[in-house]
Amino acid sequence: MKRVALWLLALAPACSSSHPEPRAFAWSEASACPVPRFEASGVVVDGELWVMGGFLSSALDVTKRVDIYDPSTDRWRTGPDLPGAETHPGVVSLGRDFVLIGGFAGSVLDRITSAGVWRWSAADSAWAAGPDLPSPRAAVAAALVGGELHAAGGLAIDGNTDSGEHVVWDLGASHAWLGAAPLPNPRNHGAGAASGGLFFAISGRHGWDEQTGDDPELDAFEPASGRWQVRAPIPSARSEIGAATLTLEDGRLLIVGGSLLEKQPSSDVLVYEPRRDLWSTLPSLPVPLKGVVAVRIGDRVIVTTGSPTSTEPADQTYVGCCL
Repeated sequence: MKRVALWLLALAPACSSSHPEPRAFAWSEASACPVPRFEASGVVVDGELWVMGGFLSSALDVTKRVDIYDPSTDRWRTGPDLPGAETHPGVVSLGRDFVLIGGFAGSVLDRITSAGVWRWSAADSAWAAGPDLPSPRAAVAAALVGGELHAAGGLAIDGNTDSGEHVVWDLGASHAWLGAAPLPNPRNHGAGAASGGLFFAISGRHGWDEQTGDDPELDAFEPASGRWQVRAPIPSARSEIGAATLTLEDGRLLIVGGSLLEKQPSSDVLVYEPRRDLWSTLPSLPVPLKGVVAVRIGDRVIVTTGSPTSTEPADQTYVGCCL
């Protein structure tokens, strides 16, 4: 499966042949993030990567700082501070805008979950408050399906208990979250993604069990029927992949790194094809990392920050080319 996946890639620049040769996907190192961190949030705005918040040390100190990476110049600059939770919000791109959903406010050790929802407006260069979640949550799975924003699972108001709550915000018709079918297998620290009109809740863990609590389940929600369906599980259960999961232009889902059994960082780069319900791989990261930020910009995957040890922050940035 891995051998085949290596060629699910872009074509090299045209040469004299009418059939360009395929080029193998490979990783290279780019400019380091100015502030080492792990479990930050990430999103693409106008072709640039925003790295937001995260843990700064093994003591789990947090930051509201935002750093912006321009891949065209390989340079970083400082962005606007976060308005709310520093870690574990759900982050969903709305094109040039994006939304932050819930998260932990302040030290994660205090377990203060947030119901706050914030929208960044690129046109106004400003944050605006959105409708609060019905109940505070952190480490949710979230994604945009059509014009509806979905948020499911995560840690509940006490910051310790898994929540199966699933709510939907119709961006074009409402200013409130409405209830939907709950996530059948409540969990947290997984990922949310959308593809083919479906909302996916990917892997994650139960409670704070970082030793054996990871769950490989993959669930797909179909808005038309209002039902969840269990799909092929991820090959190795993992958590801390919320900011490391992205949807490719052809509908495949890409998951980078993560935390495996007994808190071990992973170098895996996994690919899920929803139409065939199959998993495959791309070449591994140069080093194992958990809690990374990963995005797609054009035909490249940009991966930055994370932790190679589980609690020590990293600043390295890698570029995978080409999809």
